[in-house]
Amino acid sequence: MKKIFTLREGVKTYLAFALFISLLASCSKKDDPTPGNNPPTTNPATNSSAKEITGITILKSENANINGDGYIYKSTSKIYITLPLGSTLTGVKVNFNLSAKASIKVDGNTLVNNSGTLDLSKTLPVVVTAEDGTSANFTILAQTGIKDIDAMIYPFIEKYNIPAASYAIGKNSAESVVYKNASGFASIEGNERATADYEFRLASMSKQHTAIAIMSLIQAGKIGLNDLVFGTTGILKASFPTVGPKSAKVTVRHLLEHTAGYTGDPMFSASAGTTLDQKIQSMLNSAQNEPGTTYSYYNMGYGVLGRIIEVVSGKDYISYIKELYGTGGITVNLASSSPASRRVKEAVCYPQGSSTAYGNDIEVYKAAGGISINTDNLFKVLYSVDGGTTRPDILDYATRTMMFTKSTIANYTLGWRTGHSLFEGFYHGGNLIGTATFWIYGTEYSAAILLNSRSENSNFDTELIVLTNNIMAKAKELRL
Repeated sequence: MKKIFTLREGVKTYLAFALFISLLASCSKKDDPTPGNNPPTTNPATNSSAKEITGITILKSENANINGDGYIYKSTSKIYITLPLGSTLTGVKVNFNLSAKASIKVDGNTLVNNSGTLDLSKTLPVVVTAEDGTSANFTILAQTGIKDIDAMIYPFIEKYNIPAASYAIGKNSAESVVYKNASGFASIEGNERATADYEFRLASMSKQHTAIAIMSLIQAGKIGLNDLVFGTTGILKASFPTVGPKSAKVTVRHLLEHTAGYTGDPMFSASAGTTLDQKIQSMLNSAQNEPGTTYSYYNMGYGVLGRIIEVVSGKDYISYIKELYGTGGITVNLASSSPASRRVKEAVCYPQGSSTAYGNDIEVYKAAGGISINTDNLFKVLYSVDGGTTRPDILDYATRTMMFTKSTIANYTLGWRTGHSLFEGFYHGGNLIGTATFWIYGTEYSAAILLNSRSENSNFDTELIVLTNNIMAKAKELRL
């Protein structure tokens, strides 16, 4: 323990010495909380309303069916448990330390001596009752996993009130996922736990899939990177033949790089019309800088790219993506338009505050933010465009190189961000009401975190990036 202060020579009076001793006593380690558990907030010896869980242990020495001691993270209402990979979640002895004279029920059963053999494969309700009859409620959420990684996820989703997280790490040299897991609730109302095979809406991480689709059309010779988009000779000439002089210069490259120059983004604006073509027209009517001269992140540009995919391929956007990915055994969908219409194993999107997570038409913003996918399939996509030799690639070397070449204007390629100060490689995030995502295509490992809510806290986005980088770094440290 670090020394709190030093006493100047010549002033070691009795009073100062007594104060020094009292300060040392206040820092005694005997009351330090056990890692992963919160310290008691009341004095259990004197408070008849004390109902704290002051500690939880799951010991390998008491459980023949687990491969090591359990890791526990307790928040104010949830108890997250990770048992080592290969452990059995059923029939696990769990020991609870409680406030004095408090009792505990798990799944409706009172535990004798605050210990019991539990089926941790279930979501278990916990009620701790104080001497005076008041109670506190918790929920046990247990899984098998790697505690060093899960231990980073649990406090983050609790801090920001995120119902569920799905996360995965890939080893690039093997072109495979080396760890994947999920924590929390895919549906709160249905008490439905998220697992690693659940799909999450990607929000702006959908843009990489739109970019890959566009690059496949370029590779097939159906369009060119520098082809005009609007006007009498543009790809979308049938729908938008008459445009202003600057819009007439916009190319496919400009849309992919966010350098088309438009200053107003009508994608999620109710005043810009309800159809995609109406919103494109609203964009064309807005103020615009000279194309190719400035970078401005622009959702509507990817809406236009989705329209290009449909016009050139003759298929609707998601059908073309499914066909493109299907050859690699990759499953992808559009996110559902409401919780009632969601597919099996698709996470519900939850807003924070009074907004709705399903307030925009998925058919309009699909190419900019509407893809739904699980982490396993997400990494199959990544390793289908990485130039490796294990998985067959969707894009050839020249097309892939073109896609990952940085713009001359900003740290953005054709659909991917690059040049981050924390890590090398390429990355992108996604953020919509009810969704937050981030993934990194790193140099040795890659990582992704998918969430079914977001926070308006000013630190949230930065901490999500740091968290994703940290789990990627932990994989390297553990040599997964």
